[in-house]
Amino acid sequence: MSDIKFAAWSVAESPITIEYSLIVIEEIRHAVAEGFQRLSRGGIEVGGILYGTREDRMVRVLAMRPIACEHARGPAFLLSDKDRKGLNDQLATDAQDPHLEGLMSLGWFLSHTRSEITLSDSDLELYSIFFPAPWQVTLIVRPGRAGSMRAGFFVREADGTVKAERSYLEFNFPDRLAGVLDRAAAPRAERIPGERRLNAMPKLEGRSETFQSAAALLAARREMAPPQEIAAPTFGQPQYLPSPPPKKKWPWLVAWAALVLVAVVFGLRYWMLRPATEPISLAVIEREGQLRIEWNHESRPVHAAVHGTLVINDGSDTQTFALSQRELTIGSFTYARKTGDVEVRMSVEDSEGAKVQEASRFVGQPPVKVDRNEVSDLAKKRDELQAEIDRLTRQNSLQQQKIQQLQRTVQIMQARSAK
Repeated sequence: MSDIKFAAWSVAESPITIEYSLIVIEEIRHAVAEGFQRLSRGGIEVGGILYGTREDRMVRVLAMRPIACEHARGPAFLLSDKDRKGLNDQLATDAQDPHLEGLMSLGWFLSHTRSEITLSDSDLELYSIFFPAPWQVTLIVRPGRAGSMRAGFFVREADGTVKAERSYLEFNFPDRLAGVLDRAAAPRAERIPGERRLNAMPKLEGRSETFQSAAALLAARREMAPPQEIAAPTFGQPQYLPSPPPKKKWPWLVAWAALVLVAVVFGLRYWMLRPATEPISLAVIEREGQLRIEWNHESRPVHAAVHGTLVINDGSDTQTFALSQRELTIGSFTYARKTGDVEVRMSVEDSEGAKVQEASRFVGQPPVKVDRNEVSDLAKKRDELQAEIDRLTRQNSLQQQKIQQLQRTVQIMQARSAK
């Protein structure tokens, strides 16, 4: 193998620098090539989770785990509801894998066998739901002829957006690593007449000298040992042994039945006593063009969450909002809709990596677009009417003062005439 075990992906436009193990790249190549060869035209697309370490702006990819996809909607890598539940469980299970101890999920990879190195709407959706962290990345692999493969990383900008139309830097997968996945078998030694077996032994590459010496010594001893004549076996009269008593199998069957019954009872108790997942109770309420997105902030998943994500599909526009633990406790989020069809997906994740997701949708009339000139004219008329009201109010106040003055004068005159 080459002394170079890592390669780097770094561009000035990207806020993240990525180092990746060439061993992991070889594993990804093998998975993509196997899927590419399963169908005569285009193959099937595959994907997997990338694991490694992170330090400030740099992530290092050290392992990968494939993502199961039943391809219910064709050869493209489109996850069904069952696949998404499996991926959610896989993220939780991999966190307990001793082979991944000390590693975290850095993102994911997937192959595009029928499109270029871009992120589709479905890719962005999975990216935002299952890998929402600012430092998590996406690797798109495009297989070609004769085993060649091009790839490109996609990262999030500082504001959380993703440049989906192309990668900042595409690169070719390196040549296959000799000795990693393809190892040539050692040639067999040919026996040469008149030559000792010890000299005909091939050199065993990659084995210790002790092993080579032991193998050579054994071969030499076999070569030098003189041939011995073996006497032909003699057979006497056949002797018939008594038939053994039949073994009683029913005790074993009873034991297995009892074991299966105990396993079933414990399994039923586990599933019956297992607490049901409490819903988030995600709801969408529309008021004058504003969508108020509400959830139950006192539910167990929200209360235990360390962060959450809101993905809003407003027509053809998709926006992702990261929610902190404090924002989750508020229980609501206001969004100004642009169309009459808005889908909202919310996911929360606790400290152990367990995720709970829910979705809600609003379908109604598009929001009314108000002409700014018309609004300005209405505001001007409103100000004029308010000014007229103020003038009439002042005039009325003066009239009231005059009336009161006249009333006082009348009272004085009446008092004088009475005397």
